[in-house]
Amino acid sequence: MLFIAVAVVFFLAGMEIDIFIPSYPELQQQFNLSPAKVQLCLSLNFITYCIGSLYAGPLGDRYGVRKIIVYSLAIFVIGSIACCFAANFSYILLGRLLQGLGMAAPASLGYVVIAERYTPERQASLLGILNGFITVAMAFAPVIGSYVTIYGGWRGNFAVLLVLALVAFSLCHFVLPEDSKQNHTVSLSLKSYKPLLADKVFLRYLTTICAIICAYWTFIGMGSILYIEGFGVSIAKFGFYQGALAGAFAIVSFSSPVLLRNFGHQQCFKVALWWIAVCALLIGVVAVCDLRDPLLITVLMCLFSMPIVFPVNILYPKILEMIPGTKSRAAALVNVGRLVGAAIFIETVSYLYDGRFLHLGMLICALSVIGIFFARAILGDFAKDVSYQ
Repeated sequence: MLFIAVAVVFFLAGMEIDIFIPSYPELQQQFNLSPAKVQLCLSLNFITYCIGSLYAGPLGDRYGVRKIIVYSLAIFVIGSIACCFAANFSYILLGRLLQGLGMAAPASLGYVVIAERYTPERQASLLGILNGFITVAMAFAPVIGSYVTIYGGWRGNFAVLLVLALVAFSLCHFVLPEDSKQNHTVSLSLKSYKPLLADKVFLRYLTTICAIICAYWTFIGMGSILYIEGFGVSIAKFGFYQGALAGAFAIVSFSSPVLLRNFGHQQCFKVALWWIAVCALLIGVVAVCDLRDPLLITVLMCLFSMPIVFPVNILYPKILEMIPGTKSRAAALVNVGRLVGAAIFIETVSYLYDGRFLHLGMLICALSVIGIFFARAILGDFAKDVSYQ
């Protein structure tokens, strides 16, 4: 039940970003909004999500993760109610702001619940399953949102989030164990991150995880523009390509526990790095040669997405344990790092975008090289740590 509670939280985290996007046209028409104003629904949510994540770290280390997760989900429920019953667009923006703030702690600290209850070996397997839930939720959220919009209007999508939030809140309230680890000496200032940011080994792990994740999520973020505008792919076919990419990542995520158990963490880590390197090289060749074949690019990105599951899931439990008493802050830094990194890279590629795959492909290559470079430096840890074996 503990794992189910965390899985529901992560499913909600994946859904809350994209499920209401199909409602944009209806919101524009009903409230007479410009595209930029509608986009505030996403922007405000993202800003409060990031800021909330930074403060969720020290709050979790100081007061315990259960208390912060439950209170944060209560804020998310209030935000969902504000969106559902909004009489004007200002209430929707307020609700989205509260949703972002309320989801920050559960999305960051949910991993800490797993880390405090399971061994590092078991954590890597469970993280794979959780990432599978997130990917499935994000992949199918727009599809679900489209049908809900057809039959229930824009309020229907926020009602779905409200129901999911109530389920997550109930499960976490009744299932998550009471916090036994609290440290009231932890400062709530952002200066409390200094021990982590001053640790070179921690930064090496953090850079590896964020570089690999951002390479994948930057493509996801730019996919619709590249395929539909650049390659002239229909919306229906784009859904197929996007579904294939999410499916490849989810399949490996769900099957990673079996692979880790049969081949060991060390072997999976090494093979994944070589696989990423080969795929990144092929992606770079396709980008430089300007091959505008959406099927070829999708196949390569599916192959690229499969091995990145292992470095992330193997290193994540280690980064939480690296400095005693900082689990929540470490989790928050990883969450913020991948979010802000992906946002910056997507914005950069959007600025440089000229209808080709060139800049996006080269960015994926560059991030892969950075991730592999730091990951190779980590390989020496395998010989020292039996939990990797």
